[in-house]
Amino acid sequence: MPYRTTFARRRCLFLSGRLARTPAQVFSRLRYNCAMVKPLEMNYCPCCGHALIDKFIFGRTRRKCPDCGFVFFRDPKVAAGVLAEQDGKVLLVKRLYEPHQGEWALPAGFVEIDEGPVQAALRELTEETGLVGRIRGIIGTYHIRADPRGSIVTILYHAQIVGGELKPGDDAAEVCLFAPDEMPTKLAFASTRSALWRWGRSKKPNLG
Repeated sequence: MPYRTTFARRRCLFLSGRLARTPAQVFSRLRYNCAMVKPLEMNYCPCCGHALIDKFIFGRTRRKCPDCGFVFFRDPKVAAGVLAEQDGKVLLVKRLYEPHQGEWALPAGFVEIDEGPVQAALRELTEETGLVGRIRGIIGTYHIRADPRGSIVTILYHAQIVGGELKPGDDAAEVCLFAPDEMPTKLAFASTRSALWRWGRSKKPNLG
């Protein structure tokens, strides 16, 4: 039994790149590693199954089916998130999974097929932190190119916390409210850093 336990631990370490605490974390790491290989790649037509070929279409090289004419567009994924505020503090999530595992970020995630970005942002807020928010406005739209999951367009909203109970969700290691002068040093994603910088500036007194 000790040998089998040690072997299992080593196997988890090999698969995940660290000592995994749960099978879900191992699976997440495997998905992350697979996504780094060739994100948004397609070799066969989803309509007829024929092998796709490269053709210059609409100003660039795209994958096209020579049989049925299907064209594969490498569209960016759409994500939505919130800068949620309460009593002059902002809510951040410490990421449990890759990418940027162990770093802090705004509550955010990919938009599902049956929802809009506002719905997605509020859903992610509740799923990751247990809190409920109300959208007050939009902060900005950010394009993330250097991500192993592919090109991502992120829409960030400003929200006010109106209810719920603060607790980390399944994909969060920690959740915490931070004052402008208490920000953690390890922040994930340029969109998080940019939104927090703008929020911090808005909290400073106007000396002019």
